[in-house]
Amino acid sequence: MANQLSLEVVTPHRTVLLVEDVDSVTLPGIEGELGILPEHIPLLTTLDTGIVSYKNSSGKTLAIAVHWGYAQVEGNSVRVLAELAETADEIDIERAKDAENKAKDILLTGAPTTSSWEEEESRQNKFESKLKRSIVRQKVAQFL
Repeated sequence: MANQLSLEVVTPHRTVLLVEDVDSVTLPGIEGELGILPEHIPLLTTLDTGIVSYKNSSGKTLAIAVHWGYAQVEGNSVRVLAELAETADEIDIERAKDAENKAKDILLTGAPTTSSWEEEESRQNKFESKLKRSIVRQKVAQFL
């Protein structure tokens, strides 16, 4: 259909969303959100941890949590190739809340270590990423 997009979301391990006809897609680009409508210009972009949301033909908005990857838009086709992707019903919201609290605690009270500056920065980035993933998971779980 010319007035719809076909959306596919895959990871290296599985297909999360087999081709589905949708009205629009929002992608978490590395530099901000991207809105995709039918007849969008061709695009290849890097994705950040965030929410791929889409409006199906019945007008309902659905969401998938993605954690880094790529998106290709060509014609009326949108392919998301994610390192990790989760639908709302796959997310354990209590586990996501615990992960958020642990990451916040470590980031706020991070005890000084004897490690080098590079190691400390790497540790900080690791827990910032964990915090972001846990927040995205909780937001997607709310779509249920």
